[in-house]
Amino acid sequence: MKKVTQILFFLLLLLTASCSRQEYKIHHKETRAEHELQDLRKAILSDNMDSIWVVTHHSSDIHYLIFFEGVVVYWSDNSLTTQDIYVPVYDKWHDFDFSNARCRVLWQKIGDYDVEAIIPLEWHINANEEISQSFSYQPLLQRITTVEGGLFSSRTKARVFYWLMIAAFAALVITGSVYIIRARGFRNLRLSTKITFTIMMVVLLGFVAVFLVSVKYIRAHYVARQEKELTQKCHYIQAALQNIYVWEYTIEAVQPASLNVFLHDLAHSYATDIHIYDLQGRLVGSSTPQLFRHKLLSTYLAPEVLFSPQKTETCYTTLGDFRFLSAYSEFVNGAFVQLGYIAVPSFISEAEADREVEAFLARLLPVYLLVLIFGAMLAVGLSRALTAPMEAVGERLKNFSLSDKNSHIPYKQHDEMGVLVAHYNDMVDELARSSQQLARSEREGAWRTMARQIAHEINNPLTSMKLMVQQLQRLKGTDRFDAQFDKVTAMLITEMDNLSRIATSFSTFAKQPEVQPGEVDVAQKLSAVISLTSHNPQGTSIRYIGPDAGVMAYADKEQIGQVFTNIIRNAVQAINAAPDGDIIVILKDDAANPYIEITFSDNGPGIPEDVQPKIFLPNFTTKSTGAGLGLAISKNIIEGADGSITFESSPKGTTFRILLQRVHP
Repeated sequence: MKKVTQILFFLLLLLTASCSRQEYKIHHKETRAEHELQDLRKAILSDNMDSIWVVTHHSSDIHYLIFFEGVVVYWSDNSLTTQDIYVPVYDKWHDFDFSNARCRVLWQKIGDYDVEAIIPLEWHINANEEISQSFSYQPLLQRITTVEGGLFSSRTKARVFYWLMIAAFAALVITGSVYIIRARGFRNLRLSTKITFTIMMVVLLGFVAVFLVSVKYIRAHYVARQEKELTQKCHYIQAALQNIYVWEYTIEAVQPASLNVFLHDLAHSYATDIHIYDLQGRLVGSSTPQLFRHKLLSTYLAPEVLFSPQKTETCYTTLGDFRFLSAYSEFVNGAFVQLGYIAVPSFISEAEADREVEAFLARLLPVYLLVLIFGAMLAVGLSRALTAPMEAVGERLKNFSLSDKNSHIPYKQHDEMGVLVAHYNDMVDELARSSQQLARSEREGAWRTMARQIAHEINNPLTSMKLMVQQLQRLKGTDRFDAQFDKVTAMLITEMDNLSRIATSFSTFAKQPEVQPGEVDVAQKLSAVISLTSHNPQGTSIRYIGPDAGVMAYADKEQIGQVFTNIIRNAVQAINAAPDGDIIVILKDDAANPYIEITFSDNGPGIPEDVQPKIFLPNFTTKSTGAGLGLAISKNIIEGADGSITFESSPKGTTFRILLQRVHP
């Protein structure tokens, strides 16, 4: 019960809102009519018919009747089926029912005239047998009482293809919106997608433009053709009436009964209704007088013909909610003296114009649909053809390598993409030549650097050996020769050992084998190296913190020990036999960390800042002895196993940090 009450209350609110809105519209029209009546007062008092016409035709939803001594002398619209209605209730709006409309009416006195402002509220028309007896108004009865269309009618076909076009357009818009949203903007779409949607939108917009222009043209052409045919028919009827009433000089001399009979016969000859009006615009005769007798049509002539400053041969008249076209001409006698007006109506309804347009669209829309499908296929194919070379260039650039050989892109067209592809192929050839030259230059430079380093390393011992041999030569034959001989030979042997060590270092660097990482117990390797180096001649303390075994990592089993030895030996040499020299080696085994960390920390003087960027370069050393290859070899061994080696240095000491990948059990 509560829900029913709520629903009824909601419906009551809607009804109240609708009524309030309707009342507001009516009140707005009443206010506008009152303002127009003020302008109409000025025009009537100045006796200016053109001004009266301008004021009353300013709005088509308000009608005006002007009375003089109870007789209508002016009307702004002839759609209301009424005779001379003269029921003055001055300066007060009231409801009044005409034969075909319910209206709001206001009377005002302006000089010697009574003016009636009429606001139609609701139109109603009785489409009965009286309409069926006419020629011109039969389409109105058919429109009210029948439903047109069929499975294979032009309207059905046109609507099917119309909705297919709408569906295609909606699908394109939705798809494009989804792509744009996913790409976060039109500018971020792929070029092929942009080209496809651009072509499709151009085709669809072109179709819409052609569709609208075609519909407008067909409708205008149909109406113009009907107006021309109706005007010609009106002229034929004018000539026929002129031949009959050649000697009549006033409309009053024409007998209404005989006129109606003649008009009835003439109407059957031309298959149209005919109405005759006098010079004051009042109905005199008709081929279908029953339409006026039953107040289905107004007995007044169209005001555009009688009162408008610009005379017209055709104009539209409203009948209820519908509009129909009528042609007008002068009713003249043999001497071309005007007796009245001839009206020939033709009910050119919106439905007839729609059928004309739909018949045309039923033939045109299938062609549009085929062109749309072809345009979609063309758009996809064209976008792929245009972007395929770009995608090929992009793929080659993505896989472009300075070390490997890059292949050409095959493209035979000589368009803009052909120029781009040709430049890419030329770049590949130039890069190949540059890479060969660079590799050759690097090899030559490396050999020159190596030669200079070897010459420098060998030159110092050779100079010392030469000086010692020259000294022996000078002492030959003297008492001091024997004493110096043993000393010099011992020194020569030391220098020779130094030369041998230098040669061995360079040989090791040149013949360094490729890193072959595998599972290594780095804790065991590190413990063994520390055990061997802890008894060094300098007496430097080496402490180890970490497990002695059981820590597995990826490294080269044969070369990882050389890395540890090089780092510890460099630390011992950096401390240089200082009495408080200390080296701490820490192995951190954290199962949550994918890497095993090993640090080597000493309390030596540290590495100068200007030297730090060169510390891992081959042939660089800060010591008076050695070839400067130990750290370079160590870096290659660690990075070859996908590890890393870094260092931090300060005047208080240096710490080297090695990270090796953990082997998970």
